[in-house]
Parts: sequence; C-alpha cells; structure tokens
Amino acid sequence: MTMRTVFDQYMENPENRRIFEQERVLVDATELVSQAMEFRGVNRSELATRLNCSKAYITQVLRGRQNLTLKTLADVFYGLNCRLVLGAATEAGMLFNRPWNVTHETSNTVVINEYRQTDQDQDQGNQDQDQSQNQKMAYAA
Repeated sequence: MTMRTVFDQYMENPENRRIFEQERVLVDATELVSQAMEFRGVNRSELATRLNCSKAYITQVLRGRQNLTLKTLADVFYGLNCRLVLGAATEAGMLFNRPWNVTHETSNTVVINEYRQTDQDQDQGNQDQDQSQNQKMAYAA
C-alpha cells in the first residue's frame, strides 16, 4: 500500500488543482518580472516611473497582491523593454504562439533590434542625465 502525500491528496480534487494552477501562474509571472527587472537593472522606483504608477503598486505586483491581467503584464514588460511570450505545456510538449511584431515580420530580428535601440536610447538618456548632474555638482563646488 502506497502512502499518498498531503499534496497528492489535495491535488485529487479538481477545484484544488485549478486553484493551484492559478497560484502557480501568478508566482511564475511575478518571478519573471523580477528576473526581467534584474536583467535590465531596473528597480521598483524606476519601473514605477516608467509606468507612471506608484512604487507601492509595483511592490503589490511583485508580491502577487495585485490582480495581474494580461494587459497589466504587457504594460510591465513594456516598461522593462521586454516582450512577454506565452506558451502552454501539454502532455505532448510545449505549444507556443507564432512570433510576430507590428511589422508582421516572420523573424524576431526586428524585435531584438527594436529593443536594442530603445535600450541604447535609455542608456544615452541616463548618461545625459548623469552628465547634467555632474555639471551641477561642479558648479556648486
């Protein structure tokens, strides 16, 4: 006779499995946002500024306390200059939606270049801001 774990017993109930999947998706989404923020070197304050929202709202998103709609996730990843790509795991493997962009190119090259350019623009803006700040400090001294 095999002993079933509490988790196995819990997952036998279809309603419990559905709730588990909801929570799993929320955790996966918030972890992905955190990874993208780290990759881009963006903190909560900067992301809030980019999205024109409060730092508290970003904290709620990252803690899973905010109802994450697909539109909200799209906004967050847009603010991080990333594109969210959805996929589904089936018993036969992974299903992914067709890669596309606004120009309907069949390659991701345009998207990658589009993001590189935006990153370069943001980096240039940050450098200009740093230079301006350094000049102000030099004048004050």
